[in-house]
Amino acid sequence: MPGEALSSWFIRCAHANGMKAQTFAVRNFGHQRQLWNRDVDRFAPDWLLQTMSERTGTPLEQVKKMTALLFEGRLFQTKNPSGQLRWWLPLNMYHRTYRNFGIQYCPQCLAEDAIPYFRLGWRLAFYTFCPKHQIMLHDRCHQCQQPVAFHRVELGKANLLDAGNMNHCWNCNSLLSDAPKVPVDKWHKRPFTQWEALLKIVDRQFRDSGPFNKARLILWHQMCRLIVSVNLAPDLQSHICSVVKQPVLELTKSRKAFEQRDISERHYVLGLSAWISDVNAERKLRTVIMKRKLPFNQIYRDLTIYEIKALANILSIPVNIKRRNVSHY
Repeated sequence: MPGEALSSWFIRCAHANGMKAQTFAVRNFGHQRQLWNRDVDRFAPDWLLQTMSERTGTPLEQVKKMTALLFEGRLFQTKNPSGQLRWWLPLNMYHRTYRNFGIQYCPQCLAEDAIPYFRLGWRLAFYTFCPKHQIMLHDRCHQCQQPVAFHRVELGKANLLDAGNMNHCWNCNSLLSDAPKVPVDKWHKRPFTQWEALLKIVDRQFRDSGPFNKARLILWHQMCRLIVSVNLAPDLQSHICSVVKQPVLELTKSRKAFEQRDISERHYVLGLSAWISDVNAERKLRTVIMKRKLPFNQIYRDLTIYEIKALANILSIPVNIKRRNVSHY
């Protein structure tokens, strides 16, 4: 299916062969190799990629594009197997259950799918609305508020035919496609136009995307980090809101990474960050620095030398502080 995540494809392959996912995994990989004790969309082991390629006749490179490998060198430099990965929603796994809301979905997409499936792009922190249907995504069941975990839908159900498809909540069996369809509020044309264009590029798996502006993405993410930070730039959010006439919402006061926050908070912060990091970012950043709403050295905080050099293509704000050479975030 177009843009499908590896985990979703695996479940569909199992059901197409008349098996539950666990049975299908044992048949293909044996009892020693565990599948659901990891985020397979982020870090799929070679034995999984190779076997799925060979058994389905799908080119290995195409299978790899069903994982975070598609975004390596584009959204982040290297795909580290652990720790926070820039723009990637973590699952926070514990005994094969998810404690974080790391899988999102568009209810209208699921409703229209002949066979419901989950897109890889839905695992990205900036993918908060559907560019096709112009509605907000959800990051949990709208009924029981549990994280989406479609590999658990069939647990405790002896008959696969009664197990339901991935459109069902694993906990309460509600249809995810019945979740409210909330129109996205595009309160400023330019940043939302650029944002939507990026979502469409992700949906196309970067085909025919032209030159990819990595520097703008680095700056966008950096602004998101600063806005959600309790200490780094405490006045930045309120200043942006006063300029763009948006409400100053209370953000979660914790050290949680931007990617670990719920979808409503991320979407709000992404909108503010998209505005200040657009093509007029140089002027806007100099203004907030002059007004003491943002210490200028925070713009480059924790970035690698590569990322600082990339930002030099769109910013002329000086750097005078030593930086780390290696970072995966």
